[in-house]
Amino acid sequence: MGEPQRRCSSCGESYAGDVVFCPRDGHALLSRSIDRGPDPYLGQTLRGEFRIDALIGAGAVGRVYRAHQLGVERNVALKIMHRDLAANDGLRARFQREARIAGSLCHPNLVNVLSLSEVERDGLLIPFLALEYLDGLSLRSALLAQGALPAARAVHVLLQIADALGEAHERGIVHRDLKPENSMLVRRGDDPDFVKVLDFGVARADAAEYPAIATRAGAIFGSARYVAPECAAGGASTPASDVYALATLGYECLSGSTPFDGENAIQVLLKQQSAALPPLLERAPNVPLALAQLLEQNLSKSPEARAQDARQFARALLSAANESRLDPTHTRRGHSLPNVNANVLVSDLRPSPLVPVSVPVPALPLKFKSPSPSPVLIILLCFLLGIGAALGIAQQLGAFHAASPKAGPP
Repeated sequence: MGEPQRRCSSCGESYAGDVVFCPRDGHALLSRSIDRGPDPYLGQTLRGEFRIDALIGAGAVGRVYRAHQLGVERNVALKIMHRDLAANDGLRARFQREARIAGSLCHPNLVNVLSLSEVERDGLLIPFLALEYLDGLSLRSALLAQGALPAARAVHVLLQIADALGEAHERGIVHRDLKPENSMLVRRGDDPDFVKVLDFGVARADAAEYPAIATRAGAIFGSARYVAPECAAGGASTPASDVYALATLGYECLSGSTPFDGENAIQVLLKQQSAALPPLLERAPNVPLALAQLLEQNLSKSPEARAQDARQFARALLSAANESRLDPTHTRRGHSLPNVNANVLVSDLRPSPLVPVSVPVPALPLKFKSPSPSPVLIILLCFLLGIGAALGIAQQLGAFHAASPKAGPP
């Protein structure tokens, strides 16, 4: 497509100069100036606190840098809005909304928001967001490098994403843009697949709780391959829409591809609405049946047929993993999910009577077995027993009683 020269005023995505309408939402694209010359932020210290060391990524709305926070001496990620977007009140408000929504959530599998501030550049105040710095790789990079994941590893990743989304759903917040690029895999302890969910920039907060930052219904957000059918048709997003995206992630993790694809976003959105779901087992025959059935159920065209929020999905996923005898040993189950001990589910997820659960009992090491007695010890023991028996017989015959004095003259 060439170097991006046009940007959508609605979603912020960039496209080549010959693209007139946004493939994601149909808005007319505006010409924009391309950032040229040296990076204006590298080597700078923003607000006397954040020293910018390296550019680590760029997206539709802003650039992301690795920076060092002076004073507390730690690395952080700075997300700085593109200058040409900062003058747009709507996009600026959306950027600030991301900070408010993400900052209102607290969960180990959600990226931590540290602060929201602004920097002045050529008379324009440009907002930037300080985030927890994550040294890892995205789920997208893992899938590109390794292909489909083993079932136990996929369950491990999906459980963490589901629990993080469940925290947002309990607060009335829908992510709306869940995809592999927005899930980071980082090392925590001995777990190399600890998940951090990113980017609530297009999330929809419940209007009753967040009236100032609720987005309008009817707009299509999110990458087309992960958009739920009702959202592809222009309907409102709900937690069940996030569950559809989560099930799509699971389908992709296990098979290496999403259920629907096409030459452009419009084709994919149409397939989301009307095309039959390709059976997962046709693409990945080794996937456990219970797991395949769960994902296909939550890829239903009808939102009512899916789990109604991410925590409900997570509980069903744990049950399917138990039935499939998967062992997500290293999975850190969040605040409200029941614990799993190898093959045994507790709390409200009892094992099915049809699924026997065995608890292995380890054999004692050989060093604890009693040694066999030697022949010398056996002979000595018999000798001592014989002496004891003879003494007992003599005692009964009175051999050890004192003699009675004889009668007669003195």
